[in-house]
Amino acid sequence: MGRVRLKTRKASLTFLLCLPVLLCTSGCISMEWRGGMVPHFGLGSTKNLTIVQNKEEHFREIGTVWPEFRGPNRLGIAPDQDIDIAWDRRPATKWIWPAGQGHSSLICNQHLLFTLEQNGSKEFLVARRIDSGQEAWRVGKHTQWEDMMSGAGPRSTPTLNNGHLYTLFSNGILAKILPENGKILWEKKVISNDYNFPEWGLSCSPFVWKNLVILNLGGNESAAQAFDKDSGNLVWSSDLQGEGVYLSPSTLKLLNEEHLLVAVKGKIAGLDPFTGKTKWEKKWKIFLNNAQIAQPLTLTDKSMLITAGYGRGAECWSLTKEGGKYEIETAWRSKNLKAKFSNPVLHDGFIYGLSENLLVCLKAENGDLQWRGKKYGYGRIILSEDKLLILGSTGVLSIVEAHPQSFQEVQSFQLLSNARCWNGPALVGGYLFARNGEQVACFDFAR
Repeated sequence: MGRVRLKTRKASLTFLLCLPVLLCTSGCISMEWRGGMVPHFGLGSTKNLTIVQNKEEHFREIGTVWPEFRGPNRLGIAPDQDIDIAWDRRPATKWIWPAGQGHSSLICNQHLLFTLEQNGSKEFLVARRIDSGQEAWRVGKHTQWEDMMSGAGPRSTPTLNNGHLYTLFSNGILAKILPENGKILWEKKVISNDYNFPEWGLSCSPFVWKNLVILNLGGNESAAQAFDKDSGNLVWSSDLQGEGVYLSPSTLKLLNEEHLLVAVKGKIAGLDPFTGKTKWEKKWKIFLNNAQIAQPLTLTDKSMLITAGYGRGAECWSLTKEGGKYEIETAWRSKNLKAKFSNPVLHDGFIYGLSENLLVCLKAENGDLQWRGKKYGYGRIILSEDKLLILGSTGVLSIVEAHPQSFQEVQSFQLLSNARCWNGPALVGGYLFARNGEQVACFDFAR
């Protein structure tokens, strides 16, 4: 009898261990990673999503734009909304439409919303009307990126500059496109045939600086390149070399100079944006993948924040220059902020960010921890006025006071479906535009 019970228990345990695998292979449930090391299980199909259209409601004119990855200047800080916002109320839903797969963020001008999406074997740059969500046009390439950890679809976010779109497709095609109709003005392949793709695909969002479109894709001969934004011709190639990571290039104003911040595996560097020549570089090792994801952040006129997950933490680097030579010293270190791919924001001398999935506040001057908040998943943060908008990896939107004295959550609710959400939202004119890998929507926060 004892042997029978033992065999029964073993059989039951084997069944329970195999059940998730059986359900995943049958399509009943899905399994995916959302930032942590524990997989997320969900329903296998959510294709029959509800379309919402409020055709009768007035849509206000928008006077500002969200032109690039993380908004104006890539800082994650929303422009003035020009309207009274009711942060303590649930926003009104203006429209919801199905969307393709991918982690591309949203950008917009006063009339159209843009993002990259996967639809079958093609990757599309899609334009939608901001007042209705209806598709205006799409332009696509026969390419598809997919990996086990981060799934299918494009990672890069298009950039809007001076009336033109610049987008990087997953196969390494860089294109200049007219935003009003999707006409391609020029395109070129910016990677070699033997290019070594990062493990999770091309995540770099094109950076437009003056007359240049700058990419930081990595490479054995050159890790960053700049192209003329009018013609697409190569202007410079960096002397920095190394394997590509997931950082998007940006400029930081340090020592009253423009420093183009780029990265390769195991290293962060500051380049001269005019020439691509290396001004300085510093080793930056990250456990497991050694690949930088989170964006650098200017703290003062001579210091910046560098942070990573996987146990690495945050460091404040202080830059000095003497006799034409740059020196970098670490002003402070902290294990209280381990930003894996959720970019921190700076507000009134304090840093707010997700340490893995836990919201924290640090003093920028010395890295001292001010408070720990709640776990919000591996999502995106926008600072608007004195509020933090956190769109978590399960589609939950949380609004938190950006105050260093204490953690105060204003509200938290399910904004989108439960699909994986690593896509950055856009906030203009009181409207929040948000998407995940299966839907895109508009919400009105105006009082």
